[in-house]
Amino acid sequence: MSDGADRPTDGRPTVVIFDFDGTIADTMPFLVDLAARLLRTRYGMTDAQARRAYIETTGLPFCRQIEIIFPGSGLNRATVEEFEGDKLRHLQDFRFFPDALPVVAELRRHGLKVCLSSGNYESLIRGVLRSRGLVVDLVMGYRPGFEKGPQHFAEAARIFGVALRDVLFVGDSVRDGLAAKQAGVRFIARSGLVAREEIARCLPEVPVVDSLYEVLPLLGIKKPPAGEGSPPSA
Repeated sequence: MSDGADRPTDGRPTVVIFDFDGTIADTMPFLVDLAARLLRTRYGMTDAQARRAYIETTGLPFCRQIEIIFPGSGLNRATVEEFEGDKLRHLQDFRFFPDALPVVAELRRHGLKVCLSSGNYESLIRGVLRSRGLVVDLVMGYRPGFEKGPQHFAEAARIFGVALRDVLFVGDSVRDGLAAKQAGVRFIARSGLVAREEIARCLPEVPVVDSLYEVLPLLGIKKPPAGEGSPPSA
């Protein structure tokens, strides 16, 4: 990765990829609670151990997470099925963060291509987007051999005919940032699931935002005027 590749102010990217869970959709409190319950009841972990294990592996599909936490366990298949089933039943209940729609719209208005990258199945994410009125240029979900991270980054770059250095990924986990670094993609971290201090410790060169509105000035774009979805002026 070239110098400055993780600092979006050094030339605006042309493709912005957003993580879905915890970045666009406020799903992580539910998913952390669900995973912690399964890890406690099925594997005997304490609540603190379970939450830490899940958060540390967030950024991968749950089927990959559980194999990292308990490699080869005979309990893993049933655990994944229960996790994915519960998530599917609640997917339409999750709200989007209030900054998601206006920020995506503003990026597209300025000519940037906006993508969503998720560990969920693509058809599920498309259904949620339709129900919430969120329009993006590309949706990438999970299928065997095509996962969030370098594979999604490469696909977006290929489809839009750009170099990886022209792609920006916005995510909410340390693993998201490490995947971007591995692929030579710029990264902005959204705090929430992981505290700002922890992100800064693990990814010291990465910009950290508390709201997606803060992504816009990092790309040289003004926030939308009040009344167009932006937070009221202080």
